Amino acid sequence: MILTDDKQLEALEARRVAEEQEQEPLPTYASLQASSSAVPAAKAVNFIAISRHHSSVRETLVIDASLFVPSFLRPPLSPGETVGMQNNVKLESTHGHVYADITLVGNRKNARAVMHMKSTHGGITAKIHGPPTRSAFVLHSQALNGEVRLHIPRNFQGPLIISHRHGSVRFSDNINCELTTFGEVDSTRRCFLGDFSRWSDAPGRWIGDELVVEVKHGDVTIHYDDDVLGAPVKTRPSTLLNRIFGL
Repeated sequence: MILTDDKQLEALEARRVAEEQEQEPLPTYASLQASSSAVPAAKAVNFIAISRHHSSVRETLVIDASLFVPSFLRPPLSPGETVGMQNNVKLESTHGHVYADITLVGNRKNARAVMHMKSTHGGITAKIHGPPTRSAFVLHSQALNGEVRLHIPRNFQGPLIISHRHGSVRFSDNINCELTTFGEVDSTRRCFLGDFSRWSDAPGRWIGDELVVEVKHGDVTIHYDDDVLGAPVKTRPSTLLNRIFGL
């Protein structure tokens, strides 16, 4: 079959386009995602309270402790709370676990995020993180019958008060390198993570981070939020006194 010059040119052009299409890689799922419209980031919130009796609590939150929330939108005050000292985050479960992934934003002076997590018949797993300019926070974790696993920001600076009855307390190696333990009396261990020379005993002077953990029947494990998953943890540093007295 003999083709005219025009038809030969058309055939050659069609062949060239087909070959280019065969060589061009198909779009990947990642590239399709990147080209699509971005999903908006979660909005910052404040004064969040969730309490459940027969199911677990699972929350991913962005918290700005300086964010204004009208009083009629805030949760009811708990016993001991006041309008000026209300928890920015309160997560509780009676017969379930508490899972929380919390990003802290906002850095207004003295605007610390105060968070309370409690499980009566379950455990607590919480990851706290945020940008370098994040607000400071106070986290009170209480588990009566379950373990507590916490992942805290690497720039955490402040005291760790851990009370436990039946279980172990373990820190990741990276935390152990920055941790100073001042003793353990009546099953309460008092530590400071970071430079404790900044501490002041004057009331209201400390505006940095604080961590308070209470566990009766369960273990306590504390990591940095960017520690490699499965990083080793130690119950306490190996010292001469520990080896002599079998601690």
